[in-house]
Amino acid sequence: MKTNSRELKIKVLVLITGSIAAVRIPLLVSQLVKDNYDIKCVVSENAEKLIQPLSLSILSRNACILDKNQWSYLKSRPLHIDLCDWADVLLIAPLTATTLSKWVTGNADGLISSILIANNKPIIVAPAMNSQMWINQAVQKNYRFLQDYPNVLLLNPSEGILACDEIGVGKIAPNDLIQLALKFVMIQNKKPFYRDLLNKEFLITGGCTSEKIDAARKITNNSSGTMGLMLAQVARFRGAKVKFIHGPLKNKLNILEGIKNVEIENSIDLIEAIEKEISKCDYLIMNAAVADFKISGDTSKKIPKSRFEDFFNNNIEFVPDILKKISKLKKENQIFVGFCAFSGSIKSVRETIKEKIMLKGCDLLFANPIDIENQGFGPLAKNEGWLFDKRNMENHIEKTSKIELANNLINQIISTNN
Repeated sequence: MKTNSRELKIKVLVLITGSIAAVRIPLLVSQLVKDNYDIKCVVSENAEKLIQPLSLSILSRNACILDKNQWSYLKSRPLHIDLCDWADVLLIAPLTATTLSKWVTGNADGLISSILIANNKPIIVAPAMNSQMWINQAVQKNYRFLQDYPNVLLLNPSEGILACDEIGVGKIAPNDLIQLALKFVMIQNKKPFYRDLLNKEFLITGGCTSEKIDAARKITNNSSGTMGLMLAQVARFRGAKVKFIHGPLKNKLNILEGIKNVEIENSIDLIEAIEKEISKCDYLIMNAAVADFKISGDTSKKIPKSRFEDFFNNNIEFVPDILKKISKLKKENQIFVGFCAFSGSIKSVRETIKEKIMLKGCDLLFANPIDIENQGFGPLAKNEGWLFDKRNMENHIEKTSKIELANNLINQIISTNN
């Protein structure tokens, strides 16, 4: 959601505490400034030992604020109150065990903890610490308190090699994912952020499937997997448990972390993965772009070009309709959503779409055009579409970014009675 230079910039207050992961934040600040956010950084005393405040001042185009700046006779109001009033959204990255403890116990000892306690704006929280510290009973107890804060979006640490050379949970969320969370928070139009999908489970498919023709060739399609991934992350941001089943993702952004995911290759893999999970979900969103054809013959060897046409014509067959097959397993309390890409006008395909809903056995079908410039395929493309149900309901969702479309679409899905 890059802001237009003529528009009022979104003001982000970045709180940086003393985890070694703080070294990742200057790059994040630089990326946010390039996306035209107005950034102010507040650095704790321990974080000062890890990153240079001068660098953050230059990167953010605003003076970096330190703990020692909290009380000044030159200010007529407390600094922590002024900063809370200034910001549209807060980001604390990294969050340490010490700052977490101060926050949830109301200990305003220091500028950052004072800001956290005084703040009522949306805040994105990205913890980072040693894995043994993270799983410590006291730390987990404190972290659970944050789950009840209505304005907090939690980005749990991930597993990997930590600064202490241990392998475990404690890595800060990737910068790309933090930026995505920021975009998600801001598309709420400054309304309070609520986790309205707590205790709901989503099974979401995305990306393309591919079918082997021979040892060198495949049948596939253009899907980047971005739309399915956005749906998965939005549902997760809103509190749902999410399982994401996907083909290869053609997206360079590091935004897959934080959701359980399974990568598949072909239609058989996809069916098997869905069947393992389908009984657990409240919502199935079938966004995967399934290749329509597959080869029934031997695909283990490369077919010479001179024989390829005969081999192809004699061995090609349709891939079965996966959503139609899975819909036979649908329970009464589940909602199944299909996707339908189309070209031409919505008027010309409206009746076909309505027929597809009945044929596939889904509750809702989202139809999106793919023959409009800068719309449809690709991670940077925008999109729009029409959501249909079995009762002739038709809602148009206007063209927008894929993360905002995902959010709007989930709003429609959960508000539609089966």
